[in-house]
Amino acid sequence: MTTRLLRRIAQVAAKALPTAGAAYGLTLHRHQEGGSARIDGSFAAGTTSISLKDVPASVSSLAPGATFRIGASATTYTVTNTTTTAVGKLAGVEFAPPLPSAPANGSPVEFAARVVTHPCKGLVTGYSDHVIAGGIARATDKRAIILGATLPDGVRPRPGDRITTPEGIISIVPAGTTGTPPVQSDPAGAAYECRCA
Repeated sequence: MTTRLLRRIAQVAAKALPTAGAAYGLTLHRHQEGGSARIDGSFAAGTTSISLKDVPASVSSLAPGATFRIGASATTYTVTNTTTTAVGKLAGVEFAPPLPSAPANGSPVEFAARVVTHPCKGLVTGYSDHVIAGGIARATDKRAIILGATLPDGVRPRPGDRITTPEGIISIVPAGTTGTPPVQSDPAGAAYECRCA
């Protein structure tokens, strides 16, 4: 699909969405792996914000509701803000409850695996007979077009993500699936075309 066509789809969808309302409400679900990191700096007891280093690539960001533990402590902390990983670090991670004692610089931090949800806007259609006949998509595949501006910064659909639609839940096909790629986008990220099953 060409950049011009994706841009045109985004323009048409953007005009239709305000009048269509909730009929175009979608939710992108992403499984986020757990992982380990370490405390980056000194933080006093009672603190509700820390920085982390050695953050694994599987933890590209933290959002409210993510949980972690520090060292051997049984306390589970719940993240209350959104932070994005930059060069293996997360700065200003806010959480509750407050630290009962000061953790040592470099103390291990363990993140729990979880599903992260992102409400967004878009539309879901089938593929044309021409595309199906050409073997580019299967007759049962769905095409979900998500408007990039309705997703949080740094979030884009990826293979394996699930999408809740008004008709049910569909999954973006895995990477390497024969035919059209699982996710395509225009250079500006105005719209993401997701091939789903």
